[in-house]
Amino acid sequence: ALAQDLTCSGSSLRSRRPTFFAPQRSPTMAFLARLLALSAVAAASVSATSFSPEACTDMFATMKKLGGPVPPSEGVMGCTEVCAKVHELKEYWGSGEMATFACAQGQKYGCVWPGTPPTTTADIGC
Repeated sequence: ALAQDLTCSGSSLRSRRPTFFAPQRSPTMAFLARLLALSAVAAASVSATSFSPEACTDMFATMKKLGGPVPPSEGVMGCTEVCAKVHELKEYWGSGEMATFACAQGQKYGCVWPGTPPTTTADIGC
């Protein structure tokens, strides 16, 4: 009786493939899949250099020299986030102990912020 329940129109359910196992990809979905794969490769190349104060300083020196964004191969993941926080702290506190701490960290990581020309720690009052 169970074998009869597993058949449909004389064929076994095992031999019938549900449509969700073989989806048809539209050109848009194929493009998005390729774009996602390329983004993953780009993200991997951006983080090729390990995060450190020295690596950040080198990356920001390149940014300052080029006057804009660094090539993806020279990017270091985490540096822009650290320097964004430095800028935020300095802007919020203005002066005093926390502002001095922010400036010290900005100088330690060689912070440079995008702009024309790029902004340095000296430009924000450090």
